[in-house]
Parts: sequence; structure tokens; C-alpha cells
Amino acid sequence: MPKKIDPLNRKQYGAVTAMLTVSYVKAAVSFYQKAFGFAKRGIMSGPDGKPMHAELTLRNTTLMLGPENPQRGARSAKSIGASPVSLYLISENVDKTVAKALKLGATAQGPVMDMFWGDRCGTVIDPDGYIWMVGTHMAEPTAQEMKKKMMEQMRAQAADTVAAS
Repeated sequence: MPKKIDPLNRKQYGAVTAMLTVSYVKAAVSFYQKAFGFAKRGIMSGPDGKPMHAELTLRNTTLMLGPENPQRGARSAKSIGASPVSLYLISENVDKTVAKALKLGATAQGPVMDMFWGDRCGTVIDPDGYIWMVGTHMAEPTAQEMKKKMMEQMRAQAADTVAAS
């Protein structure tokens, strides 16, 4: 009797899996493992022996990586000059995770700080140009508390912007 195949492949993938185009697959695998704690599921090489696909996992989430390929229109965020997406990574200790990512070549995009929705967050741009907001869940404010904290945070950011001008 043939093995029944799950058409959604739920053992390995959720409903949506991010697939990032990177400059060098092996370098990106190493960065994501060391900076964010991903585990390598596998790397597949093409006929030329170069990596053409990698899969990493972290707490039941899969991250796919593929190399730049101008013929297919596949370019990294770094090559394009900007990232049209941000990835939100939940971490047990945002301060340590961001510091590790910076040490490994990421660029800070502002300080790590407590956010109005209850997470402590820091944002980094990885070596391939992708934006990662890293957060640690610290509190569960009510909708009213969140609105008040949002207004306070927006006022503080506006004041900082004016002071910097």
C-alpha cells in the first residue's frame, strides 16, 4: 500500500514560509545559525556544486535561502538597496540576540527599547540587507494601556526628531 502523502507537508512547513535571496548561501546559513539560533535542515547544491537552496529551522518555523540569480530576477535586499519586508523574530533575550547579530556583521537600526505593545524590541539589518525586528515579550498591556503608551512613545519620538534637527 502506497504511503499517504500530506499535500500541505505539515511535518516540515507552516502555511507560509519565508524564502530569502542571499548573496552567499553558506555565509547566510552561518549568520542565521550564530546570530539567531537557527538549525540547518539541509543545503542542496546545484550541478555546478554551488549551494542553490538551504533550509533552516527555528521553533517549528522554516526559513529557506537561495542564491542571487539575475537571470531569474532573484536579487538580495542588499543588491536591491533596500528590503521591502521585515522579519519579526521572538527571542528569549532581545538584548543578547541583537548584540550577537551586531557582532556578526548586522547593522543596528535604532536602539533596543520597550515598545507600547509589551515587547522589548531591537531592529537590525543583516549582512544581506534584510530587516529583522527582534523582540522579547515582556508585558501584556490592555488595549487602553497600549493606546496610552503608543501616544507617549510617538510624542517622545517626535521630540527626539525635532531635537536632532
